[in-house]
Amino acid sequence: MKTKKSLSAIIIAAALVLSACGSVKPEDFSIGTDSGPIKTSETSAVSFDTDNKILFKAENEENNPLITNLFAADPTSVEDNGRLYVFGTADEQQYRTRPKSKNTYESIKSFIIISTEDMVNWRYEGEIDTKEIAPWIIASWAPSVVSREESDGKTHFYLYFSNSGAGVGVLTATDPSGPWSDPLGHPLVSAGMEGLENCPNPFDPGACIDDDGVGWLSFGGGKAKDGSDYMPGVARVVRLGEDMISLNSDFAEVKTPYFFEASELNFIGGKYVYTYNTSWETRSEWDYDLPVLYPPACSMAYLTTETPLDTDSWQYQDYYLKNPGELGMEYSNNHTHLHKFKDKYYLFYHTLVLQKERGINKGFRALSADEVTVDEENAVIYKCDASR
Repeated sequence: MKTKKSLSAIIIAAALVLSACGSVKPEDFSIGTDSGPIKTSETSAVSFDTDNKILFKAENEENNPLITNLFAADPTSVEDNGRLYVFGTADEQQYRTRPKSKNTYESIKSFIIISTEDMVNWRYEGEIDTKEIAPWIIASWAPSVVSREESDGKTHFYLYFSNSGAGVGVLTATDPSGPWSDPLGHPLVSAGMEGLENCPNPFDPGACIDDDGVGWLSFGGGKAKDGSDYMPGVARVVRLGEDMISLNSDFAEVKTPYFFEASELNFIGGKYVYTYNTSWETRSEWDYDLPVLYPPACSMAYLTTETPLDTDSWQYQDYYLKNPGELGMEYSNNHTHLHKFKDKYYLFYHTLVLQKERGINKGFRALSADEVTVDEENAVIYKCDASR
């Protein structure tokens, strides 16, 4: 962000063991989806909270990562009473559970929550212990949260998340900082369910609510039986039921060139905007008759439509965020979330900047955000560079 950060007074008390290793290829930190869901051992969630709620941010001209004492990734956000609440995959849990191993994500069974009123000063709101709330999970990654006011006069929050690479779960609450509950007792979306035979890893959900109050869910991963590196054929979108915890349509494919993971949805200017992380694969094909070229390797790209269940209606637009490795940082996967807060759009994402500052090279990610320009009338996301 182009805003100088102030010095927060208190560091959350934490004893972090720092270690170092040799160079690691970028793909070592992406989720291996071809082999199915990652099997995990039982691990309890790590409580990152103390009586001190203010997060530490050094006073300098550098703006990212947002917080410097917790590893987290895959950001999502929701506004409530003038505060923006940001949720992330708790890479910190993996780090504290296995500090000498690379980040393979299997020990992550919780989310962290931070909040802000001004995008400068951040407060730690606690964690969501997903394994305690939903004991059936394998692991919990990549949250996507939405909210709406309901007939009881309360604002209800719905947090969708990856159950490892095996599907999508959902938690609910009436306060963004919790308590959260598991309304279903099982996944909302699972690999192998009817209509997903050609989507081996239905994970990384992205949710939105349109102007008619209808909820939508996107997800996808792996490669379809008839898929290719160019068109893996696994991105999906589905209409949610009125209760937001059921499905109310067939699954529709979104044709996403060089798709990898990290689905997200926004509703902007009457259009549905589907964003995703492109793959590392060599760009050998491009069939789109557009004034833009194929997206760079492991960049963030997007499509738009007015009719999300019509596969052929989705129009590829462009990429909007290069991989941080092309900007002098370390290469990694990415996962973005677009949010309009107090009349400005912000793009949330993650990088490996914090682990480098700690002398680590094991794939532990940190939350970042920058202002981004969005043409609301035409649902255009202008290109934005990751920063630090």
